Amino acid sequence: MDEGLSKAVLTVFKKLYDKGLIYKGKRMINWCPCCNTSISDAEAVYTEEDTHLWHIKYKVVGEDRYLTVATTRPETMLGDTAVAVHPEDERYKDLVGKKCILPIMNKEIPIIADEFVEKEFGTGCVKITPAHDPNDYQAGLSHNLEIIEVFDENFKMNDLVPEYKGIDIYEARKLIVEKLQELGVLVKIENYRHKVAKHDRCGTTVEPKISDQWFVAMKDLAKPAIEAVKTGKTRFVPEKFEKTYFNWLDNIQDWCISRQIWWGHQIPAYYCKECGEINVDIEKPEKCSKCGSSNLEQDPDTLDTWFSSALWPFSTLGWPEETEDFKTFFPTNTLVTGYDIIFFWVVRMMFSSLEQTGEVPFKDVFIHGIVRDSQGRKMSKSLGNGIDPLEIIEKYGADSLRFSLISGTSAGNDMRFLPEKLEAAGNFANKVWNAAKFVLMNLEDADEKYLNKPIDEILPELLTEDKWIISKLNTLSKEVAVNMDNYDLGVALDKIYTFIWNEFCDWYIEIVKTRLYDKENSTICIKQSFRRCFKIITSIYAICNRENI
Repeated sequence: MDEGLSKAVLTVFKKLYDKGLIYKGKRMINWCPCCNTSISDAEAVYTEEDTHLWHIKYKVVGEDRYLTVATTRPETMLGDTAVAVHPEDERYKDLVGKKCILPIMNKEIPIIADEFVEKEFGTGCVKITPAHDPNDYQAGLSHNLEIIEVFDENFKMNDLVPEYKGIDIYEARKLIVEKLQELGVLVKIENYRHKVAKHDRCGTTVEPKISDQWFVAMKDLAKPAIEAVKTGKTRFVPEKFEKTYFNWLDNIQDWCISRQIWWGHQIPAYYCKECGEINVDIEKPEKCSKCGSSNLEQDPDTLDTWFSSALWPFSTLGWPEETEDFKTFFPTNTLVTGYDIIFFWVVRMMFSSLEQTGEVPFKDVFIHGIVRDSQGRKMSKSLGNGIDPLEIIEKYGADSLRFSLISGTSAGNDMRFLPEKLEAAGNFANKVWNAAKFVLMNLEDADEKYLNKPIDEILPELLTEDKWIISKLNTLSKEVAVNMDNYDLGVALDKIYTFIWNEFCDWYIEIVKTRLYDKENSTICIKQSFRRCFKIITSIYAICNRENI
C-alpha cells in the first residue's frame, strides 16, 4: 500500500483499461456468502463431499411422457428455464423443441439440445438454471434463455415462491423435496459423492452468482506467457511443473479482479452522477470526460490482492519510473516459490511483466515443496499440528532448523518435519563449530604470506594426507557448485555433510594431530590445508543463511 506501489497498480489498471483489456460486465462469478465478496477461480478449492442425487420427473407437454433429471441442488429448480439433452441422444431426439412442465412452479419450459450434456451421466437429461451454475449460464446465453435468480443478495430464498421467501437454502431444500414427494414427481434419492468448491480463506461453499464485476480479458495476455516458457526464456525447476503452468493458461478464463471488501487498492473508476459515464484515471478527475460534470463518485470495490502482487518483480524496483534499481535488477534471476501458488502468483507475474515491460520477470522458477507434519499432513490451525519456528530456533538454533529442512529434500517434493532430524542437524552444527574452532586455534601463528601462496608452489612439501584432503575439497567445491546451479540443494548439503564429518573431521584432523602437536615438525603444509578447508566450512554458514534457501 506504499505510495510507489500504489501508483504502479493504478498505472497498470488504466493502461489495461485504455487498451480494452479491463472491462466491467455482468458475468457469472464465484461468490463467498460468508465474506460477501467475489473470488477468483484460483481461490476456489475443490473438496469431495457426500450428498444426494434427487431424481425429479418433468412432464412433457401434450404427451404421456416424463423427462427425469438428476440434481444435487433441488432448491435451484425454481429458477429452471429449460431441460437439456445431448443432440445425439436417440432417447430424446424427438422431444427437442417441445416443452415440459416445471414442477412446483407449474410453468412450461423448453427442451433443448446441447453438447455439454453427458449422455452417460444420470438419465442424460439436465435441468438448466442459468443463474446458479456456470455451465447452465453458458447454455442460457447460447440458447437465449431467461435468467431467473432463486436467491436474494444474502443467499436466502427470494420471493419466487412466497412461502419459501427468506428461508435458508438448506432448509428450503428440505421443504422443496417434501413438496416434490407430495406432488408425486420425486422418483428416487440416491447417495452421491461429488466435488464442491470452497473459499480457500474461510472454507465456505462457493456459490455461482451473476454480478456486475470488473474483469481482465485474459486470452491475449496468456499467449506471451505461454510462449516465454515454451521457448525457454523462463524455465521451471523441476520441469514437471510446466504442466501446471500450461494447464492453467491454456484453459484461462477472464480474471475477476473486483472484490467487495474494504481493505485493498480501490478501483480507480469514477462514475458521473449526471450522465453515467465511467472515468478511469490514476488520480480522481476534476470533471466527467463526457459531460463535464464534477459530480463524480469512485467505485467502492477494491482490487483482488493478486492484481498488485502480480506487479511485484518490477513495482518493488520503482516502476513505472525508470529508476536505477529497475534498470539494474530487472529482470530478476530466480523466483523461489511453492507449487500451490503457480497459478495464483507465478502466472500473473509472468503475463503482467511481459505486458508492462516486454520482459520475462525471472529466468528460473524454482519450485519447493510444502513442509508437512511427521504424518504427512499439511500444517493447519484446525489440526493443531503447526510449529512455531521461534521455539525451534530457541532450542536448536536457526542453522539446525535450516539444515533439517534442506537435508534429504529434492525440488518440488514435500518434506516431513521430523524432530529427530533436528537432533542430527544440531549435532552437525556443533561439529562444524568445533572443527572451525580447532582450525582457527591452529592458524594463530601461521605466516599469512605462506598461507596465501598458490598450491603448486608448495605441492612438493605436502604429504599424502594433505594432498588427499585438498583434492577432496576441490572435488567437493566443483560438485556443489554444479548442484547449486541445478537447484539440487539436498544433494549439495549431503556432500558437504559427508566431507566435513567423515573426511575432514573423522580422518584428516585426526591424522594430522600428531604433526600439529610435534613442535619440531613443520605444520605449514597442514595449515595450508586447514586454511583451504576452513573456507569451505565458513561457506556452509553462508549457504545456510542465503535468503533463497
